[in-house]
Amino acid sequence: MSSKYSHDLISILKMLKNIEEDLNLIKYSETEKKIYYTIAWKNANDGSCCISDVIDESGFSRSTVYKTIKRFEEDQIVKIYQSSSDKREFNLVLA
Repeated sequence: MSSKYSHDLISILKMLKNIEEDLNLIKYSETEKKIYYTIAWKNANDGSCCISDVIDESGFSRSTVYKTIKRFEEDQIVKIYQSSSDKREFNLVLA
């Protein structure tokens, strides 16, 4: 691995740590962070994100995703809204 690549990677990891601190994500596990980032990514790219999207995109079990989203809702970093187009589905928005 080249020294420039190593230096760039270390800089990116430091930036990610700072972002996680700013967003108060430090206390969450890597699994929970991946679910958070999946929600952010889907909202940014598709304009919306539902629980099924998170399950499909993250690769985690339905149970893991639901428990994590419930924790995020309790910690007020994610808001959950019932979908207007499909009453069985819930949309997720970062708070």
